[in-house]
Amino acid sequence: MALAAVLFTQQLHATPWLKTDDPYLQQSLQQLANAGLITTPVNTWPVMWQPILQDLANIDVNQLSAAQQQAFYRIQSAASFSQQTQIKSLALQGSTDPIGQQGFGVQHQQDGLLSIGAELKGGNWAAGVFQQVRTDSYDANEYSENKQHWDNSYAAYTAGNWVLIAALQPQWWGPAIHSSFNFNNQQRPTRSVQLSRLNPNTPLLNNLAWLGPVSFNIQVGSFAGTSPLRHANYAASRLGIKPFSKLELGFSARNVEPNFTELPLQQPYSTLLPQDNLRTFGADMRYHVSEVAALYAEVSHQQADKSATGWLVGSHYHLGNDSVLIRFFAEYQQLPEHYNQWLFIEPGAEAAPIDNEWVMGLQLTTPSGKAGYLKLSQSNYQLNNNNNNLAQLKRAVALHLGYQQPLWNSLLKLDYQLQKTDNLSDNTDFNHAIGARWEWRW
Repeated sequence: MALAAVLFTQQLHATPWLKTDDPYLQQSLQQLANAGLITTPVNTWPVMWQPILQDLANIDVNQLSAAQQQAFYRIQSAASFSQQTQIKSLALQGSTDPIGQQGFGVQHQQDGLLSIGAELKGGNWAAGVFQQVRTDSYDANEYSENKQHWDNSYAAYTAGNWVLIAALQPQWWGPAIHSSFNFNNQQRPTRSVQLSRLNPNTPLLNNLAWLGPVSFNIQVGSFAGTSPLRHANYAASRLGIKPFSKLELGFSARNVEPNFTELPLQQPYSTLLPQDNLRTFGADMRYHVSEVAALYAEVSHQQADKSATGWLVGSHYHLGNDSVLIRFFAEYQQLPEHYNQWLFIEPGAEAAPIDNEWVMGLQLTTPSGKAGYLKLSQSNYQLNNNNNNLAQLKRAVALHLGYQQPLWNSLLKLDYQLQKTDNLSDNTDFNHAIGARWEWRW
């Protein structure tokens, strides 16, 4: 507890946020949030470090269960490292084929990748520069092979309780573990300029105290211009509130404007790309059923030439002791026919639009840094009765496995996917892919 207090008393106004590349850190945050120990809303990512450290400083570790203590120290360790004034990183990554890994974590979107980065922090500012060099990227198109990019780079400046951000950072809006209607990790991050509240626990207005902690983000930006994202500009905003300790609510809105001058219809996935502006409005909730369990749901209404509403529901349950933490989860998502699935296309995938998808799985993490996950998913695709292509997929069942292992002062991650697909002619095909990532941060 003393260390958390020391961390919080440092100049944290512009320290970076918790990123979307660590599902095991998210697992620990959710575990303490379920128990009411983290009061900060955790349904909008990135999450700022300052309010999380404030919550940690208010926790009496001696009153925690063994599992809660392990989650506490997991977050505290990540916080301690993130507060360094300089952080440098080197990563190597490769995969045999595209791995349609959804959820938090690093995605495999190329045969090979080399990433070099550095982050610097001052009293009220922070900046990070990352350069990636790729080979045989799965999202290449006729405009670019996407051999280099600056993903994960950012600059942030804090004034009062507001942070001005310019970033190419992955985002995740909503309570879901596997998918999201707004921003997700399946695609490369957008280029954006954002204004965000630094600390949701700071009262917005005295007469609005009943809202509880309030998070707010507004941004404008553009998508990466890769296949399948293509070029499009957007504006988006999100409001998160926590009126009760067990209930977190989120409200989001986004307008996407495709750039037709760089949107050739002969490119892959062209039938799934929007031809009109897309206006999306969403609401989501996460309810803490107990100290170890939560239920969540999200609804998303989309307006274009035709309107459609998608939804998802899910739950997660935590077990653990001082040796291991386990999170079980299950999730179901429904996507209607006219809901544009631009953001749900996996680079390198060859499939019709999704009709519905379910997933169940578990994550394990240990104090030593060893961790892993197991997921089983089934995707049922929308069938076009006017399509005589018998090779069109109607169903895909996939097994996802992952493992990470500290390696001296670095971290090694392995991901594996085995997929069984059935097409309209009832032919079955099996395919698999493996990916690996080694990262050293100092």
